[in-house]
Amino acid sequence: MNTFLLTLGLMYPNPRTDGKRKILIGCLILSVTPGLMLACNDMRLRILNNDMANLVRQSIIMVSLTFVIIKLIITVFRSNELRALFDGINEDYEKFNYLPEEYQQIVAETIKRSKGLEKIWIVIMSLTACSYPVLAGVCTIYSMMFSDNPRRFMVHEIEVFYLTAEQKYESPYFELIAFYSIFVVWVVFIGFTGFDGMFSVCVFHVSLKIKIFSLNLKYMFVDATDIPTIKIRIAKFVKDHCEVSRLIGEIQKCFEIWLVGIFFNAVLQIGMALSQITTNVGSDINGVYYLFAVATVVHIYLPCYLISDVIYNAAEVANVAYSSSWEMIEDVNIKKYICLIITKAQIPIHFRALGMITFNMEMFVSILQTSYSMYTLLRK
Repeated sequence: MNTFLLTLGLMYPNPRTDGKRKILIGCLILSVTPGLMLACNDMRLRILNNDMANLVRQSIIMVSLTFVIIKLIITVFRSNELRALFDGINEDYEKFNYLPEEYQQIVAETIKRSKGLEKIWIVIMSLTACSYPVLAGVCTIYSMMFSDNPRRFMVHEIEVFYLTAEQKYESPYFELIAFYSIFVVWVVFIGFTGFDGMFSVCVFHVSLKIKIFSLNLKYMFVDATDIPTIKIRIAKFVKDHCEVSRLIGEIQKCFEIWLVGIFFNAVLQIGMALSQITTNVGSDINGVYYLFAVATVVHIYLPCYLISDVIYNAAEVANVAYSSSWEMIEDVNIKKYICLIITKAQIPIHFRALGMITFNMEMFVSILQTSYSMYTLLRK
């Protein structure tokens, strides 16, 4: 959890540290730019040599680094919108402290789920990120101790400017490249935990707000004779529902570029990772791509799952409204209001990225199918 707080601290638009955070983000972008240039140069050489297997391997790194840079840039240009989102969430949690016990249980359960999901994602990303330097180190040590022809394994095999294939394995070049590669892996780890963590916090909060006003709706008609109070409760319900709709719109605005990015990232990375697993290129450790493929699947599954949870809870509002003993009310207008609430709740909520990509579990299945098609295409 401390790791999550550290990465979230870099991404979180705190006004007190906004200037320092932007400088740090700029430095991180500049620091990984050489790695991006090396990957581009390596891809150019692979294309010239018609080396498709290694071209795919470099493309995986190229896509990951580019996506991290995009995330870092978004945190700078969307800092005001992100700050407004989290200020609103903080205000809501202050109000939740004064809710009855049944409501507090829902809040506690949501916080528990959110923390559990964060820990799972951090563990998956940690294993994936550590696999590169750890496997390279283990293979190097094993080769030095037991192989007749000992060799060194790079964290990520790549062609380096002005160095021959033999020179890059010699000291101090090998150690410098290894140190820089580990640094790049760390930056990628930050990019894939902090920013993604902010999205999960926001979407979990949407689900929580829907559950709370659904519970309000459940007990709205406890006293069927108190018509003025019921109308006040209905007005509050409509206000809460509009706030959730507004919150969803703000989340889509802040994260729409990221959502498009993870869509294309998943399609490309899963297909290329599967291709790399089944390809023996001889110059790299293919075992890391098993973890990479799993991490990418989880990476696209989580937003689809969280958004589907919001869609499910929003759809349940219609059932709660229908089961709320509204038939005991004699006021015709209130019955009309309930009909409108049920009708509104039956309209599905959509999370769309740039108005063209709708996130749900059906899209997750579609991504897996498309990725497999890409894998079969790369294998031909």
